[in-house]
Amino acid sequence: MDFSEDQLAAWDRLSRLLAATGADLASGSLAPQSDGAEGGLLAVTGKAGSGKTMLLAALVAALREAGAEIVTGDWQGRRRDGRRLAVLAPTNKAASVLRLRGVPATTLHRILYTPVYDRQ
Repeated sequence: MDFSEDQLAAWDRLSRLLAATGADLASGSLAPQSDGAEGGLLAVTGKAGSGKTMLLAALVAALREAGAEIVTGDWQGRRRDGRRLAVLAPTNKAASVLRLRGVPATTLHRILYTPVYDRQ
């Protein structure tokens, strides 16, 4: 995938942040989440047409290839092992645009108000 300079800079920042959680995009490996560690939140923002969707598509592909499980609004997983990733959008229109580009996304609202999985 050919990234612009801004996208390359964003990819580098994302890679560093994810590496700190055990997700190494360079090697394609995922370390198990540490005991007691909570999940994190990472926001990708930018102007329309800046390449956010393309960047997220590459990120999801790399994490899926490394073994991350993708959480969507319809996800019903009950496994406690493994690493998970959810791509959330602020509106249904934004989630729809992401899905059209192959990024499994849902809205923040749907994840907040739908019992996706039991954390106990």
